[in-house]
Amino acid sequence: MKRVLSVILCIAATAGALMLSGCFQFISSLSDYSSYPALWIVEDQDGHRCYLFGTNNTGKDDTLFPLPDVIEDAYSYCSAVASECDLTEEQDGAPATYTDGTTIKDHLSERVYNAAVSFITAKEGEYDEKYDKYTAAEWYSMIERYSIKTYGYSTEYGTDRYILNKAKTDGKKIYELEGASRQSELVGSVSDEVYEYFIISTLNNRGSTSYDYYDQLYRTGEMRALERAVEGSRNAVYPDAALKAKMDEYYSIMLVGRNKAMAEEVLKYLSDGERVFVAVASSHIVGTDGIAEILRSNGCKIIRK
Repeated sequence: MKRVLSVILCIAATAGALMLSGCFQFISSLSDYSSYPALWIVEDQDGHRCYLFGTNNTGKDDTLFPLPDVIEDAYSYCSAVASECDLTEEQDGAPATYTDGTTIKDHLSERVYNAAVSFITAKEGEYDEKYDKYTAAEWYSMIERYSIKTYGYSTEYGTDRYILNKAKTDGKKIYELEGASRQSELVGSVSDEVYEYFIISTLNNRGSTSYDYYDQLYRTGEMRALERAVEGSRNAVYPDAALKAKMDEYYSIMLVGRNKAMAEEVLKYLSDGERVFVAVASSHIVGTDGIAEILRSNGCKIIRK
C-alpha cells in the first residue's frame, strides 16, 4: 500500500498556509500571469543548469496533463528527476502508532478528539477504535485526506505524481531529496499542539475555498499570493503565546530546515554538471526562506520561465 506522506507535509504548507494567513479572496482575473504552473531555470556560475518545478500534490482531474510545452521541454532536457519522496515506490503502509502506552486521547484535547471522532464516523459510517492508537500526525493526515476527497481532489492528479510516473516510464533516474524515512522523522518531530490546531482548523473548514483558491493559483503560476501566505503564516495570530511558539517551531522544521537541505542537494547536482528536473511543492520554492532564494544567495542565477 502506498502512503502519501506528503499530504501532511505539503497541504499544511500550501492550503494550510493560505488558511493561516486568511488569504481566501479569489482573484477575478489572472490573465497577467503565465497561465501554467511555475517553473524556474537555475544556473550556477559555471553555466550548469537545473530546473525548479513547483508541484501540487492534489488535483481534481487530469486536465493539466500533459503539462504545457515549456514544462515538458524542460523535463525532456534533464537526465534525472528529483522529488521530496519517490511516490512510485511502495512505502510502509503501517500507520504510525503510540508505543508508550498512551492513546490519542492523551495527546488531543477532549473537545478536538470528540469533534474528530464525529467527523470520521460520518465519513466511514462507524468509528474503529484502532484509531485511538494512531498518532496525532496520523489523525491529521487521515482527516485531511477525507477533507481533500470531500471537495473533489485526489493525489492521483498531483503534478508530483505525474512527473515521477513519467520519469519512471522514460527510464530517467529519480533522486529523493528526503525520502519516506526522513519525512516520517520530520512528521514525528512536530508537536501535538500543532497537529491539534491543524485538525480543528480542517474540521472548521466548511467549504472548498482554500483548496480551490490554491488550485487556481497553482494552475496559473501566480505564486505571489502563495509567497505572501507562506511569509504571513509566521506572523499569524494564534490563540496563545504557547501555540505561537509551537507554530514557529513547525515553520522552522517543515519549511526553513527542509528548504535548506533540499537546496544543498540542488547545489550538488549543479556542481556535478548533472541536468536535474527538481520537482518540489511550490511552497518550498517561494519566499525569503525558499529554495530559489537560497540558491540565489549561493551565487545561482534564477530565471522564472
